[in-house]
Amino acid sequence: DFLNQLSLEEAKAWLTAINGVGPKTAAIILLFAFNRPAFPVDTHVHRVTQRIGLIGPKTNAERAHIELETIIPPEEYYAAHLNIIRHGRTVCHARHPNCEACPLTSFCDYFQSHSSESR
Repeated sequence: DFLNQLSLEEAKAWLTAINGVGPKTAAIILLFAFNRPAFPVDTHVHRVTQRIGLIGPKTNAERAHIELETIIPPEEYYAAHLNIIRHGRTVCHARHPNCEACPLTSFCDYFQSHSSESR
């Protein structure tokens, strides 16, 4: 419970000082267990947000945490995290994404570049 008494940055630093706890795990703990405004970036979140252009194509996962926390409003972290993961698991697969079923194609960098290749 003392994590709630620390600033967000202090809580992240305390958690990531534990061997095996990186930015993703720290953000998951803070968001889901303590309802703190931290946005977890897993492989699905990273892939989907790169493809739709929220983060750059060369943005690594650690930097993605920082960038997405500035783009997504804190009150939306929980829902955004879960929905982006769901989208990545069901539609925007790493290999062979199901772009035909995707509602985001109108502003998806990945779809735009790959659909022009097939023309």
